[in-house]
Amino acid sequence: MNLFNVEIVKVLNDYFSKESQFVESIQLASYGFNIKFVNFNIQCNERVFASIEGTCYEWDDAPNSGPWGMLGRQCAENASLKSPSVLSIKFESGDSIDIETVESQYESVIFNFPPLGNSLVMEIF
Repeated sequence: MNLFNVEIVKVLNDYFSKESQFVESIQLASYGFNIKFVNFNIQCNERVFASIEGTCYEWDDAPNSGPWGMLGRQCAENASLKSPSVLSIKFESGDSIDIETVESQYESVIFNFPPLGNSLVMEIF
């Protein structure tokens, strides 16, 4: 799939600026990392890095003992690109997550947004 672009950053920042987007849940599994916000969710199949209370954690294709639940109920402040392969989401608390994508034939990250009419809205990287 593709690397991240400025369009996905704009879409996310539109969501973050219009209405508070709290983290409703975090799901860790051997096949993926899923972060659910109020209006959309992000399914990550590559690495996810987090800075939680100043300590760095990494999810990489398997559950681990990082305190991922501490991201629950945190409100997203903004999204930015650290590079074409790393999208960062900063929270009001100062914590952040960095989501990695890679160019390959398989999807690395799937953004699921609310449907428009009868159409599903997804961005796949």
